[in-house]
Amino acid sequence: MNEQLRIALENFLNALRDSEEVVRYQNAKALYLTDSKLGALIGEYNLQGQLLRDEGSKEERDEARIAEITTKLTELYDEIMANETMADMQAAEQEISAIVNDVNRGMQSILQPEMEGGCSGNCSSCSSCH
Repeated sequence: MNEQLRIALENFLNALRDSEEVVRYQNAKALYLTDSKLGALIGEYNLQGQLLRDEGSKEERDEARIAEITTKLTELYDEIMANETMADMQAAEQEISAIVNDVNRGMQSILQPEMEGGCSGNCSSCSSCH
């Protein structure tokens, strides 16, 4: 990497590190990692998921047990998704994802300018028009 690009990258990374989005993500992640109630819910969800996989792989499946575990999984999922810490974490992750997508689109427009705007004019490289 040449010196001009290295400096530009360093400046970009410093600006990114100090951005509201990254600070919000870091704060949300810290809360996410220390929310013991949420951690317990996620742990129980993972355990129930493993129980469901185990029950589903048996030769003689207990359909009532599968239904019971599935109901418990749904309840846990709903409780996890209703948790404010989880909602904040997901919102922060979406903001970071949008930044990453913007950077990737910018690089893609340089590396493959014919794809700018997402359309190369060759429908075989696309799943649908916008």
